[in-house]
Amino acid sequence: MKKSIKLFSVNLPVFLIFISLLFQYSRSWDQALFTTPLHKLETDQKIVALTFDDGPSATRTPPLLELLDQKNVKATFFLLGKQINKYPQLAKRIHKNGHLIGNHSYDHVRMYFKSPAFMINQIETTDSLIHQTGQSSVKYFRPPFSAKFIILPLVLNKLNKTMVTGTYDPPSEYQIPYDGEKVAEEVIANTKPGSIIYLHDGWERSPDEFIKSVDIIITELKKQGYQFVRIDYETKNNLVNRETVSY
Repeated sequence: MKKSIKLFSVNLPVFLIFISLLFQYSRSWDQALFTTPLHKLETDQKIVALTFDDGPSATRTPPLLELLDQKNVKATFFLLGKQINKYPQLAKRIHKNGHLIGNHSYDHVRMYFKSPAFMINQIETTDSLIHQTGQSSVKYFRPPFSAKFIILPLVLNKLNKTMVTGTYDPPSEYQIPYDGEKVAEEVIANTKPGSIIYLHDGWERSPDEFIKSVDIIITELKKQGYQFVRIDYETKNNLVNRETVSY
């Protein structure tokens, strides 16, 4: 008995270090167990993808859709199932306007230490709601909080979904008050060919500053020669669609 306790006490630090390293690896945007996340578009051309999380919301999403329409920009929206339930017409409008909808879970729960059945329910429930917008397929899933520890990649592989992370998430977007110019400055400074940019239309606060940030980002990056695409595009000499999505 004493020998077992001694062996356990010796191995425990090694085990904890291993788990910690595994956890940090799973948090990486460009790495995951059992899969490779889509964290950037494979291109050396000036192509960038705007992605918006946690929506739709009543305050940010409507003016955002108007702005994207004015700027002739298509984006990718990772929607929450509970928000689609709350604002079904807004979700339908996202699809109708030609944007791509991805799955962001039903209620933004961290996918740590959850059963496969729980994860599948979160994903399939939200898929069903996305289908009600008119989008025929849902290929892309973005983990809430980028939490993808061990089980989630296996579940996504089983469901034939692509895990999406991103290239840049502006720190200033999480500050209060929201400073639209500062957020835009951070995004522009860190954008490279193929960048997938994180922004959030699902938050209710500071809609005017949020729209200002997106407006500046689009305007300035277009001046630099960037083209905005949905994440279901890739470059092979010319832009080609990765999948057919009905509109």
